[in-house]
Amino acid sequence: MEGELGAARRYNHIGDALLKISRQEGLPALWKGLAPALWRQTVYGTLRYGSYEPAKNFLGVDANGQCPMWKKILAGAMASGGGSFISNPFDMVKIRLQADTATDPALRRHTGVIGGLRDIIKSEGFFKLWRGAGPTVTRAVVGGMSELPVYDEIKHQLIDRDIIKGGLKLHLTCSLSAGLFSCWCMNPFDVAKSRIMNQRPNKIDGKLPYTSMLDCFVKTVRAEGVLSLWKGFGASYARIGPRVVIIFLTLEQLRERFDS
Repeated sequence: MEGELGAARRYNHIGDALLKISRQEGLPALWKGLAPALWRQTVYGTLRYGSYEPAKNFLGVDANGQCPMWKKILAGAMASGGGSFISNPFDMVKIRLQADTATDPALRRHTGVIGGLRDIIKSEGFFKLWRGAGPTVTRAVVGGMSELPVYDEIKHQLIDRDIIKGGLKLHLTCSLSAGLFSCWCMNPFDVAKSRIMNQRPNKIDGKLPYTSMLDCFVKTVRAEGVLSLWKGFGASYARIGPRVVIIFLTLEQLRERFDS
């Protein structure tokens, strides 16, 4: 337990982390886990954004393609939760590669995406690829419920109230708002997910520090306070914010091209 919490306090903020990692492990270490991150995002992102509208249609929309907010929230949860569960193995490998501080390749826990998947299956079992799936899927569901419907609702409210009729200004306003709200909602689950996926058995009794997402939340809050659940928020938004903007701007452009 102490090792997990100690590791969580190695960096004071995003700038401190970037500086220390580049000094201790070299500049390329900042791109650790890039390959599994790309694999994960390809699978997860495609399912998440691609299945939101079909999920809404399945739940039922009116003649104008609109539906109540609760249906939008449920559609976002369905799309994000399913995509997250399927892509969990890549997420697990990504987190382990990013947390590995060994500079000697021979001492690293895993080597690459395929090597990491193979190592986990061989040493821990096939279903351990879904270790941390609980907080990961929960995080994704929270993210889907707070990003997709929020963007959708803000967009239509601005148009209906004749505040912003359309174009880049509308899409940028909606995506920035949705990204900020979604990141705030997901951050506690990011903290729990990272700690659960990266935990190792205690050397004394062989037990894992955390038994569940709830256990991780309770122990983290007791040891570090409630605000510790929002550790790394700046770094998270620096990653999530631009991604959300790029994705929604791209989706809107594609929608306009295909609709026309």
